[in-house]
Amino acid sequence: MIDTGKVPEEMVRFLRNSWETYLKILETVSSQTEKVLEIILNQTDALQSEGKQMFKQWLIMMKESQDQYKKMMEENLKKLESMVNKE
Repeated sequence: MIDTGKVPEEMVRFLRNSWETYLKILETVSSQTEKVLEIILNQTDALQSEGKQMFKQWLIMMKESQDQYKKMMEENLKKLESMVNKE
């Protein structure tokens, strides 16, 4: 039989594991995207320096947004875990 008292804990554990897997994938894709864009920006003559600078600023903003998102999710997961563990 399923211990219904453990279901919330298992759900939070599953959410935590899913989140960590998602983060690994996100970091890998972001890293590869950044490398590809850097190569393109360095090798192309189609963009002027202003266009290249715009892409670099976009990459910085993307990283900052990802960091804010990760921080927010981590804080909320900790809150959820503490609420479930109190019950």
